[in-house]
Amino acid sequence: MQNKRTPEQLRAEIQNFRFWYHKIDLGDGVITPGLDFDDIWENIRKSRYYIDYKDKTVLDIGSWDGMWAFEAEQLGAKIIVATDCRYEAYENFLFCKEVLGSKAIPFYNVSPYYLFNQLNVFFQENWEEHKPYERLFDVVQHLGLLYHVRDPLWTLFQARNCLRTGGYLLIETGAVINDESSFMLFNGVPPQEQRIYKDVTTWWAPTITCLKEMLRASLFEPDEKTICILHREPLKSEKHVIMRVSLVAQAISPRNIDPQFYRELSRTYRNPGLALDIIENY
Repeated sequence: MQNKRTPEQLRAEIQNFRFWYHKIDLGDGVITPGLDFDDIWENIRKSRYYIDYKDKTVLDIGSWDGMWAFEAEQLGAKIIVATDCRYEAYENFLFCKEVLGSKAIPFYNVSPYYLFNQLNVFFQENWEEHKPYERLFDVVQHLGLLYHVRDPLWTLFQARNCLRTGGYLLIETGAVINDESSFMLFNGVPPQEQRIYKDVTTWWAPTITCLKEMLRASLFEPDEKTICILHREPLKSEKHVIMRVSLVAQAISPRNIDPQFYRELSRTYRNPGLALDIIENY
């Protein structure tokens, strides 16, 4: 049941929170005062259009205030787990969850690098009767995260661990517009001039070709028709143009990849983070 505060009461309570990242529609014309990233979020929704959320299980990584988790629920998802490593956003999430009458499950203070193992503990504590394959999700949302992590391939491995084969990854990131090359641009270390964003939390920006290859290296197959590039006023950094890109990729079985590449992925001392023993069977 949704909370019955008046719009005026909701607006007053919203102002008590220190910071809002997302603009979440709480009904009755009340929207949380998030950042002005509406064009980025609309670009994500264009890619998300290709995923059917009805009765699906969804994992939202880096959920912040929970906008993408709540929207997944509104699109018909039956189970939504929202994770973030920033515990200070937890209060915002709980506030919106209450107001919206949402059943989305918060699992905060969790690093994207250790997501799979910690989710296993979470499921064991909450749904012990579930078998390992029943703990895998139909959809994983990996939005606005890749360029913020020092080891992006590790987070893609973790996302793949959490997906059923045939499930879908919805991903969005800053990217270098370059149709000819595959590379990751490193942002640089302050006080050096930064190449992507003037932001110490930004590490990398791949070209779109590189992003697709990184996904394939992590047992995903990108869907070309879902690729949406945000044609806003681009950032120009040295010789590079930085824009935003979103797309959907399908989780593929490790049984269907090149045998030599499979052997390389199985060398966990070199390629940690991928749970081949789980995903090759489910």
